[in-house]
Amino acid sequence: MATTSTIRCPSAAARASVPPVSRASSSGCAWKDTSVNDTVAVLQPPVLETPLAAQRRPGRHAVRAVGAVALAGVLLGYVFPRVVGSTVTDVRAAFGAVSSREAAVLVLLWAAGLLTHSFVLTGALPGLTRRRALTLNLTGSAVANTMPFGGAAGMSLNYLMIRTWGVESSGFAAFTLVTNVWVVLLKLAMPVLALAALWSTGGPVSAATRWTAVASMGALLVVLVLLAVGLASRRAAERAAHVVAPVVVGIGRVVRRHPDPARVSASILDCRDLVADVLKRRWGQMSLGMLGYGLLQAVLLWACLHAVGADLAPAAVLAGFAVDRVMTLVVITPGAVGFAEAGTAAALIALGGSPAAVAAGVLLYRGFTFALEIPVGGTWLAGWLFWRRRATRAASGTAA
Repeated sequence: MATTSTIRCPSAAARASVPPVSRASSSGCAWKDTSVNDTVAVLQPPVLETPLAAQRRPGRHAVRAVGAVALAGVLLGYVFPRVVGSTVTDVRAAFGAVSSREAAVLVLLWAAGLLTHSFVLTGALPGLTRRRALTLNLTGSAVANTMPFGGAAGMSLNYLMIRTWGVESSGFAAFTLVTNVWVVLLKLAMPVLALAALWSTGGPVSAATRWTAVASMGALLVVLVLLAVGLASRRAAERAAHVVAPVVVGIGRVVRRHPDPARVSASILDCRDLVADVLKRRWGQMSLGMLGYGLLQAVLLWACLHAVGADLAPAAVLAGFAVDRVMTLVVITPGAVGFAEAGTAAALIALGGSPAAVAAGVLLYRGFTFALEIPVGGTWLAGWLFWRRRATRAASGTAA
């Protein structure tokens, strides 16, 4: 049975009347009078439905999951080989060129990317430890990569974890919004950077590449303008909240929810205040972490291609990486399986890559950035559940 959690945020006057908490929480976040590690603390959550509040329809979800997996199978088994114009035998032979030393380097690059990305997470949720940031990243990805539209399921898992660490629901809302905005900004910026790299090196630039970069630039500017206006002006944020609130209410009615427009508007403003405070204090850390993460993933793609013999110019690899980042926005299949591989391989082949080697390199890269996260994250989740259960039993025994 699905549970619904309604989260409310009190007025500023009510928050000011709450007495300080003198001890640290179990999450490792030092909650003081009005701040957590120099970041304004939120004592009550805003009006936001948690990811677990969605109604579950097992039959419909099962049909959707089977359909998505079938589509992914068709894309990988039928469309992908025809896009790259190579045979399974040739691709398998290219995989055989990867040495054990090269495989070890690829693993280190992948792990370094995860570690770098943790700086984005610790910046978005002050007080979050490095280990817990890695836990959120790996376990959330493991769940999200196993089902279509899996981001909601991964978000639900992250929500449960964060709540067990003593963080308020409002902190989770701001954390989720900030991290997702930073991810989208990176994905939208990549086509523009790739186009600039191709032009500067004299590489071939197709019409599709130009239009993709133009569309990404337009979307990037829209996101940046909205973010800047919403955070710089409280009055502009209030106007935006009054515009967005009816839309949220309308969507709620479609899914048989009836949120109050005034409460929705207040929740948007409260969340805006949280995000503004986090970005004011931690935008530099999050930006550097996201740039470093993107750079390491691009290097991982280059290393995967190099390991299988597909030696392409750095600008071409950057263009392929940009396509991969954009294609991962397609959430019809788990982790955009089929779409990301076909799109990335097609772009790299168009830029002069050998079909068989490019196919092997892209599949190897996706093996790290998508497939490997499932068993690693699943194992990490099992360990977290084990230690959580053990800690709960120990606490119960002590209380008894």
